[in-house]
Amino acid sequence: MTSTLQETAINFIAEGTRLEGKMRFGQISRVHGTLVGEVIAETGSTLILGESAVVEGSIEADTLVVEGYVQGDITASGKVLIAGNGRVIGNIRTSALVLEFGAYFEGKCSMEIAAAAAV
Repeated sequence: MTSTLQETAINFIAEGTRLEGKMRFGQISRVHGTLVGEVIAETGSTLILGESAVVEGSIEADTLVVEGYVQGDITASGKVLIAGNGRVIGNIRTSALVLEFGAYFEGKCSMEIAAAAAV
C-alpha cells in the first residue's frame, strides 16, 4: 500500500510541564504546559497554546493560536488568533489579528502589511 500523506512533526508539551529559557518549535506545536522565557516558532510553523497553557515571556511565530494565557509581547509574521477563552496581556505585532467573542486582550497592536500582500 502506498501513502501520499507527508509526515508532519507535531511537538506536544503536556499540562503540568514547565519549561524555562529560550525555546524553539517547528512545524505544528501544541502547548498545554507552562513556558517561561523566549518562545520562537520557526517560519511556516503553527504554535497552538491550549486552554491550560501559560506563557510568561515573548513569542515569535508565523501563526499563533491562543486558547490559554500569555503575558508578554507577541510578534507574528502570519496571524494571531485569540480564542474566546484566550487571554493576552502584552503588545502584539502582526499582519492579521483575530479576536473571537469572549477573548481578552490588554495591550497595543501594531498591524503590518504582509510581505506577500505588498507585491
